[in-house]
Amino acid sequence: MKKVLSFLLIFLEACSWRSPNSDFYMMNSADLSPISQKVMNVNVAKIKVPDILDRSQLVVYEPKNNQVKILEFNRWGENFADVVQSTIVNDLIAYLPKSYVKRTYFDSQQTPYNINIEVNNMQAFRGEKVIFSAWWNISNAAGKILVRQQSNYEIEVDGKSIDDLVKAQTQTVHLLSKAIAEQLINL
Repeated sequence: MKKVLSFLLIFLEACSWRSPNSDFYMMNSADLSPISQKVMNVNVAKIKVPDILDRSQLVVYEPKNNQVKILEFNRWGENFADVVQSTIVNDLIAYLPKSYVKRTYFDSQQTPYNINIEVNNMQAFRGEKVIFSAWWNISNAAGKILVRQQSNYEIEVDGKSIDDLVKAQTQTVHLLSKAIAEQLINL
């Protein structure tokens, strides 16, 4: 009888256990000021990211012990590449409010200005800094590259929480978006 009761207690405890709730994050494009009233048609192609970042979980680097941590319960609202693409589109809409800016998923969807971005890395060091590097180009409808650049940003993380880390990551993407917008208005 004691064995049955012990088994029943263990079974009930196992049934009552649940995993921690996940937190989901997006990058926010609020409070960005327009830099031009120029009217343009712009496509932002699907962003290419390294395999380690191609997931919905946040990725944090631990330099002291050469570890990469994939945070199972801290996730982007969608895969990282899609979050970056959405943020850049929303940023460009804010920076160029008279322009038509949209996401594209196929290379055949060409407009007068097409943006392609390949993220080299997004290293997030909790409580320290975020390092973001990307190659990007702007091409015309015929596929001719008009501008090609590499952008590198390093932002200090103001705090030790995951929220603080995400804010710093968001700031680096805003800097990239602004650099692209500034090149667009000069074309």
